[in-house]
Amino acid sequence: MLYKYETHLHTCEASACGTSRGAEYISVYKKLGYDGIFVTDHFFGGNTAVSAELDWKARIEQYCSGYENALAEAERQNERDGGSFKVFFGIEQTFRGDDYLIYGLGKEWLLAHPEVESMGHGQLFDAVNREGGLMIQAHPFRLRDYIRAIHLHPREVHGVEVYNGGNKPAENELAELYARQYGFPVTSGSDIHNVAFALEEKGEGKMHVGGMAFDSPLASIADYISRIKNKEGAVIK
Repeated sequence: MLYKYETHLHTCEASACGTSRGAEYISVYKKLGYDGIFVTDHFFGGNTAVSAELDWKARIEQYCSGYENALAEAERQNERDGGSFKVFFGIEQTFRGDDYLIYGLGKEWLLAHPEVESMGHGQLFDAVNREGGLMIQAHPFRLRDYIRAIHLHPREVHGVEVYNGGNKPAENELAELYARQYGFPVTSGSDIHNVAFALEEKGEGKMHVGGMAFDSPLASIADYISRIKNKEGAVIK
């Protein structure tokens, strides 16, 4: 039996491009046979829905609300149904168009480190390392009108997202080649922004989903970080 987890997901509470609330994802992903999700909303360097005019605490409270709403709904359904669906917290930060999924920096860490907003790529990588976290380059070869150039930082990343549901096939193929060349751990995620896309068929009857599958359920965010760094798990695509 495999246990499946969505690793790249956006909510409208914190991502300006998100159109579904965190709580809406729970029933959908359970229906698709997933055992959990990671909420990875756009942080303040990216397409955030959080106003910079708020004070730091209020900004972080709003930023985390999509995750917290998803977690509350999962806990409500688990209590009702005796289930064990998990919701984990992540971050997607952007530098000049290149995006990074960060796992292991929680709400309390963000509240205590307002300087994170102005950290450069290397500084953020060092901070993630100090906390024992994980920094994955998301869709590294995506090129769109709003992305002016492709930037790669092989010395300052723990792994690569080699399948992204919003990418063109060739972009995912290039990510796989890049990861193989450098021996990186790999991940997969749908990069979903609306629950409707999880249920919509996409070529050959496949759904707009992604994620990682494991032989045993994830116990915690630290467990996920350890498994990915150890190159465990299978890519869902």
